[in-house]
Amino acid sequence: MRRDVLALIWLTCLLTGLFGAAATVRTARAASFDPQLILSEQEIRDADAMSLTDIRLFLGEKGYLDSCFDADAADGLLKSGSQLVADAARRYAINPKYILALLQKESSVVESAVKPTSKQLEWAAGYALCDSCLRRDPLPQKYRGLGKQIDAGAAWMDWYLKNVTVLDSLPRAGQSRRIDDLTLTPANAVTAALYAYTPHLHGNRLLWSILNRWFGQNDLPNFPDGTLVRDEKTGAVALIQGGRFRPLASASVLASRFRGSGIVDLNEYDFGVLQDKYAGRPVRFADLSLVRVEDGTIYLLVGAKRRRIVSPAAFASTGFNPEEVEDAVAADIDDYEEGDPIGAASASPVGSLQQDASTGGVYYVESGVKHPVPDRSVLTANFAGWRIAAKPKAELAKLTTGDAVRFADGLLVKAQKSPAVFVISGGTKRPIPTEKDFLSFGYKWKSVLTTTQRVLDLHPTGEPLTVGE
Repeated sequence: MRRDVLALIWLTCLLTGLFGAAATVRTARAASFDPQLILSEQEIRDADAMSLTDIRLFLGEKGYLDSCFDADAADGLLKSGSQLVADAARRYAINPKYILALLQKESSVVESAVKPTSKQLEWAAGYALCDSCLRRDPLPQKYRGLGKQIDAGAAWMDWYLKNVTVLDSLPRAGQSRRIDDLTLTPANAVTAALYAYTPHLHGNRLLWSILNRWFGQNDLPNFPDGTLVRDEKTGAVALIQGGRFRPLASASVLASRFRGSGIVDLNEYDFGVLQDKYAGRPVRFADLSLVRVEDGTIYLLVGAKRRRIVSPAAFASTGFNPEEVEDAVAADIDDYEEGDPIGAASASPVGSLQQDASTGGVYYVESGVKHPVPDRSVLTANFAGWRIAAKPKAELAKLTTGDAVRFADGLLVKAQKSPAVFVISGGTKRPIPTEKDFLSFGYKWKSVLTTTQRVLDLHPTGEPLTVGE
């Protein structure tokens, strides 16, 4: 068959239709990501995990790949996407689930609402495409094409596992290596191979997430209340609160209400799992919003509190514009704590930072109460960008002294001379016992804020945060 005709056939990707919706083939999988033990050798070598019929039904459910045809690199025969995957799995004793997940991770050709493009199909497994390679280089061109990519993706894993014990140049189990600013020690040859193929933590977590979503338990660790999670593909952000996934309605909500909170970046699959399983009401309002509920009561939303404005005179005294009031229902602000009412004589209803001109001490002042800011780390985390007004000592002395300001929920913190890391949740500090627990939640070491033991002690110690939850 002429090569141009062959290319036209598989690039066209005929409409699927021979197979309808399929029952997904599932096996038990670990519910948490361990960057040092991603897959077992038994799992990667399970070439019989899916039959040809299973693969066809699966691809028919997911998208268009089964209707894409190309020549098999091994025998030159024209085959469908499912046949190419099944034959490569059998030929190299590699799990077809892994091959499918590899294709999705590298090019998104398996699960797509539209037909894959020629570029996606030509480089479906990302084989021979290093970070510094050009597609027009001779080596990538040698492996260009759907059939060649599927064959090479499976063949390479088989070759690696057969040669890792005899070729000193190949990274192997037990050898530590630096991956994305982390020192990781693969626990088995499969994990070492995965990092050799994709030398990035993100890419391997993505592979695990795809496998887990398609064939696993669809579970993720229970993120503590106050955690912000972000879809790294779309930029969408949600708050985990009361076990619910609450999308933030706008960028202004994030910028104004969650200044001190760290954000956990998730791939689109993990983000989608949380969104589907734990959907909750959106977080609608930016900080300092005015909202009117069904009975006509107006509230000022300040931080995590809703403060009732007691009368029209009190509203007038705040200096706010009546046109700024948004209509809402009471359920929209149920997650806010009830704060002190705002009367006509209320002082500083929106809060401010004030500094003792004599001692240099900084306070958060709201409604006549000054709350000490105990350390620069708290100032940086909770009040980034705020202006600080110098006040005479005598003026600050007239204010009531309240509790010291504590860290906002969702923040990762540690003391200066201790390796122990905590996440702030519900006003408590929850210890994270192991590095595996830390990485399984998608946390990054660079996000950990160092503070003093005195500031840490302001937060009661909560239950340890482990992936076993």
